[in-house]
Amino acid sequence: MTKATIFVEHLEDAADFDLVSAWLEKWKDSVHVESYSTGGWEHLWDIEAPDAALAELPQSFFCSSAWAGT
Repeated sequence: MTKATIFVEHLEDAADFDLVSAWLEKWKDSVHVESYSTGGWEHLWDIEAPDAALAELPQSFFCSSAWAGT
């Protein structure tokens, strides 16, 4: 399992948020969500997931964080 932080916005379009939501549903038995926060249009998840699962998300969704150690 790899720690990662995912960040998406949906100011005008919820497509990125919807993609992460569908991905979380698909991988729900393998992904652990440590925390989730939202500022309304901004969404941030600290997760642990298999590398195969993480490879399905666009690299632009990943951000640096203390949780991820980056």
